[in-house]
Amino acid sequence: MNFKVLDKKSKEKSKEYVIRNMVYNIEFLNLEPGEKISENQISDFLNLSRTPIREAFYNLKSNLLIDVKPQIGTFISYLDIDVSKELLFFRSSLEEKAVIEVCNKDSLDYLNVFKEIIEKEKTLHDSNNIEELISLDNRFHNLIFEELGYNKIPSIIEDNTYYLVRMRILRLKANIREKNYIDEHENILKYMINKDKENASKILKYHINELVDDMNLLRNKYPHYFKDNN
Repeated sequence: MNFKVLDKKSKEKSKEYVIRNMVYNIEFLNLEPGEKISENQISDFLNLSRTPIREAFYNLKSNLLIDVKPQIGTFISYLDIDVSKELLFFRSSLEEKAVIEVCNKDSLDYLNVFKEIIEKEKTLHDSNNIEELISLDNRFHNLIFEELGYNKIPSIIEDNTYYLVRMRILRLKANIREKNYIDEHENILKYMINKDKENASKILKYHINELVDDMNLLRNKYPHYFKDNN
């Protein structure tokens, strides 16, 4: 088990600290799909009592990140393509609506920030800094909502789509899309600037849902991570 312990934030409650550590290690595959874990293990890693661990495990189970099998044990959940498709539908539906509304604006408040993100993505793509690339990708998509003053929606999406991050990270590791995602970000921005609702919505939908097509490639490359192979 290659568990990375994150620094605790100021005034962070123990339960939230456990969840943040667990989510990070599950997303970045330090805890691999199918791996057995226990409250005692995590308690030792984080130097905490079992109570916040138990509470955090309940949340992680609700977010589909762990499976609890009575009298057998607790396991990191396998990747499930059907579940991933549902979560992508949820995310895509909200972002498509948002990008259309952004196209109705006279100008983009965060135009320079969008551009800076894309330039950073280009610089970092070949560095294999997956953590930073995921952060930049999240920031780009969050800005679409922030252009509309919808500052709570990004956290709602994030809280409900942790499950998808492992797929996105595997795709970066496998270099399936190479730099396609950066080109798509550039096109999304271009269409928002030009107020081209149809193409902005079309390419955003494609950009998000192409992960569905990639899932089969990832399943072939990492069969031991997927539910239907275990």
